[in-house]
Amino acid sequence: QVQLCFCLRQNSDKNMKNCFVLGKFFGLSLQRIISTLANKNDEIQNFIDTLNQTLKGVQENSSNILSELDEEFDSLYSILDEVKESMINSIKQEQARKSQELQSQLSQCNNALENSEELLEFATRSLDIKEPEEFSKVKIQVTMASAFRLSLKPKVSDNMTHLMVDFSQERQMLQTLKFLPVPKAPEIDPVECLVADNSVTVAWRMPEEDNKIDHFILEHRKTNFDGLPRVKDERCWETIDNIKGTEYTLSGLKFDSKYMNFRVRACNKAVAGEYSDPVTLETRALNFSLDNSSSHLNLRVEDTCVEWDPTGGKGQENKMKGKENKGSFIGNKEVLEDFKVGISDLGLSGNSEQDELGGKENFRN
Repeated sequence: QVQLCFCLRQNSDKNMKNCFVLGKFFGLSLQRIISTLANKNDEIQNFIDTLNQTLKGVQENSSNILSELDEEFDSLYSILDEVKESMINSIKQEQARKSQELQSQLSQCNNALENSEELLEFATRSLDIKEPEEFSKVKIQVTMASAFRLSLKPKVSDNMTHLMVDFSQERQMLQTLKFLPVPKAPEIDPVECLVADNSVTVAWRMPEEDNKIDHFILEHRKTNFDGLPRVKDERCWETIDNIKGTEYTLSGLKFDSKYMNFRVRACNKAVAGEYSDPVTLETRALNFSLDNSSSHLNLRVEDTCVEWDPTGGKGQENKMKGKENKGSFIGNKEVLEDFKVGISDLGLSGNSEQDELGGKENFRN
């Protein structure tokens, strides 16, 4: 602006022309800077959304992990309580068994001792018996005393060492409790990825060899934005699970968006690892739709499909011929020589035989 004012004061056509050219150059440069800054602001906003979502995910996942950890330890505590209760019952049962055996022996000994005392008194009084037969009866009665049939050895001992425990190894095992090993994030190789023929082949590799990996999970979604995936993208991730190799081909796709985002994660028998850095692949395609308003009356037109309809706008003769000649043609970006129907024309080719030919043209990417 200062230079422009200076040119005006000098009243020089040449200087004014140069000044306008310079101003236009600066304007274009400023527009590029503004566009670049706007794109950068958009990237920063997307990154802020990503950070906010990641922060929210950290909080939610941490809460879930803590709950799962409490459940696991509660399960361990429950098992320990069950084992403890079982061992306590074993000790009490052993105590009851031995006590019962000893009480039985003790009762037998007391009874035998009482009987023996009575027999001693009876035998002492019988010392004066003179009759051999009576004396023999007393002898037999004393000889058959229960005291002579008793075992004076305890049936059980007071030793309980067979029920002692030593949990030193188990304590060491508990002290080695740790988090599950998680596979590292794979790396998608954009050079090895291929987009062609309505198919996308995604290839990846592990940063280092891991023989404990069981399978991979591939996620993809369509987008119209280049660069990193957007958190607020309207499309959700689609998942393909249980992939055994390090590449996967998605076939039969319809490229109705400019790009596709891909990410992959590795899984072992227990847990899934981190996602790989997302990769955005361009999905070029010739997308079109046919205009129903500009076609012939005897054509039934949908987005990508044309079908001859002999019942629309033609005479009875053409209707009959159309029914006889109705057929279908399938093509892929090719023009069939035997099917000369102008999609954008109101009339036909002028050849009656060709005009009345029924057909169907299906255009696909």
